[in-house]
Amino acid sequence: MNINQRLERSFKPRFAVIYPFALFFILFCYPDEVSIRAGIGFIIAGLLIRLWSNGYAIKNDKLTTSGPYAFVRNPLYLGTFLLAIGFVIVLKSANPLIEWIAGGLFLIALSTIYFFTIREEQGMLLARYKQAYSDYCKHVPAMIPCLIPYSKGEKWPFNLQRLINSKEHKTVFWIYILLVLFHLKTRLLIEHKNLTDKSWILIIIAVTLIILDAAYEINKKK
Repeated sequence: MNINQRLERSFKPRFAVIYPFALFFILFCYPDEVSIRAGIGFIIAGLLIRLWSNGYAIKNDKLTTSGPYAFVRNPLYLGTFLLAIGFVIVLKSANPLIEWIAGGLFLIALSTIYFFTIREEQGMLLARYKQAYSDYCKHVPAMIPCLIPYSKGEKWPFNLQRLINSKEHKTVFWIYILLVLFHLKTRLLIEHKNLTDKSWILIIIAVTLIILDAAYEINKKK
């Protein structure tokens, strides 16, 4: 993805919605042990669903009905939404009312964006795959997984190389790094405490992930 493509992607509606809320959370919110325990499960679930999905997704070339796509039509969006819920729970502010209003508005805005995005994509997929996609929609929900997997359609196994090509590891890396940064904000700026051995271990892992990500990008360009 070149710079122009990155800029174009950055100004898509769903990202434009995220930016102002992200700025609010970065400036005014912080996690603590209780909020992390309450929300980390949603973040982990969201990441696992996205990793699972990218090991099956063949975008634009085939109608993907394998893996998580047999249970829900948009598992990547579902994973992202779980991530959003997790961060809304993990991050708290000095004013709980403002915190929950901002978090609620963020989730409503994200839901609205996904509603229109999914509807637009459904039109394109229906035009391309016709009856096959129509039957798929009848049996598989858009965002809430069903219990019985969809058995029709072409099936293929999870592919690690497909997952690597999706660069979903970058999402995992940077969410971890972001959580470490929020931890440091809480420790140093909110609680005014020194860093513990645990904090330094988290920092070392975060720095290692940054180096690995930079090495990946350099190697890809070569």
